[in-house]
Amino acid sequence: MRIALAGWSINRRFRRDDNPMKLLDFPRVAKEEFGFDAVELNSPFFESKDRDYLDQLLAEGQKHGVAFTGMAVDGTGDPASTDEAERQEAVELIRAWFPVAQRLGLPFFRANTGGRGKEDNPEAFAASVKSFRELAAEAEGAGVKLVIENHGGISATPEKMVALVKAVDSPAFGTLPDFGNFPAEIRYDGIAQIAPYALGVHAKMLEFDENGEEPNIDIGRLVKIIHDSGYQGDWGIEYEGPGDDHEGVLKSKALLEKHLHIA
Repeated sequence: MRIALAGWSINRRFRRDDNPMKLLDFPRVAKEEFGFDAVELNSPFFESKDRDYLDQLLAEGQKHGVAFTGMAVDGTGDPASTDEAERQEAVELIRAWFPVAQRLGLPFFRANTGGRGKEDNPEAFAASVKSFRELAAEAEGAGVKLVIENHGGISATPEKMVALVKAVDSPAFGTLPDFGNFPAEIRYDGIAQIAPYALGVHAKMLEFDENGEEPNIDIGRLVKIIHDSGYQGDWGIEYEGPGDDHEGVLKSKALLEKHLHIA
């Protein structure tokens, strides 16, 4: 088990107009500034999918002793679209990340389910099933697992996520529970429903009280839910608060370590 720094935790550095941080610098920053030996990547921060660029990224990870635990992929259209051409386009945009994941040795990457604004449309759900059956078959052949996160659209509710995973029915397809993305009223029950299918975890945190706990999210309770589901994989920290990301990441790391009982 490793604790990884999800790149989105410092997304403002990658996205700033003045001298944005480069993904090639991420392994060094994760190790030297924060003390991580593992990171999760984000597709919007890639400058290229070319082999030479990926090999540079691999080399930076190896140089700094930082492993890549997964990747969150965005900007891939709507795989739940009821327009067949749009659905197929989304599948191809997601499929393009399999060679990247293979080259980098990633165990999984996350794709969005689509379906925003069509959460209760059975045709959109059926389109999402069709898309992820195709993509799961690709995942099985590529040796890279594909995961869905509670991230809106078809994945806005745990019931739809579980139904999608069961309908796709592939060992290469699972969930990426995010501690913060379900509404508070369904957070704990929702995570409990999707945790048995987890292939990765986003331990999201937004702010901290005087005891270093997250006042809005019971991190200890969620860690126990994930543990009790039988999950034995890596844990990704995703700090998403408005404050200083340096302090936020370090407090997130300390809090997760506390509840995982890591000295």
